[in-house]
Amino acid sequence: MPAHTHRALRVIAAYKSIKVLGLLIVAIVAFDLIKSERVVALADWITQLPIHQGHPRVVALVDKLLGLGPRKFLAIGVVSCVYASVFAIEGWGLWREKRWAEYLTVIVTASLIPLELWEIFHHFTWLKVLALALNIAILSYLIGVLREK
Repeated sequence: MPAHTHRALRVIAAYKSIKVLGLLIVAIVAFDLIKSERVVALADWITQLPIHQGHPRVVALVDKLLGLGPRKFLAIGVVSCVYASVFAIEGWGLWREKRWAEYLTVIVTASLIPLELWEIFHHFTWLKVLALALNIAILSYLIGVLREK
């Protein structure tokens, strides 16, 4: 395998590691918010921020946060842990240049693209578009790598 392939696989593995860290943070926060008094405390803290003064998005965030129950926070935490595990396995395998990791990453990334498109269509942000573009680039690259072998 050419040297540039190794470097690119390591960059993708590092990207997967960043996703793992982010998902673990989400899981920790979600598990912590299972207790309703913590949700109320977080909502109170958010409402005290200077940006809250009449900002409709912050008000909507607080309302949504208060509407989530313990089961939703548990589900968010569990799903975040599952995805973090998958991304950790992908990242480790890609870092070690394992062929199975390339296949796994192609399958997982391709399976998530319809969800990303749905999310962009219903809740557009440029960050989501950037994440989708990055995942499509990773998918295209790995398909090319797999075809070379």
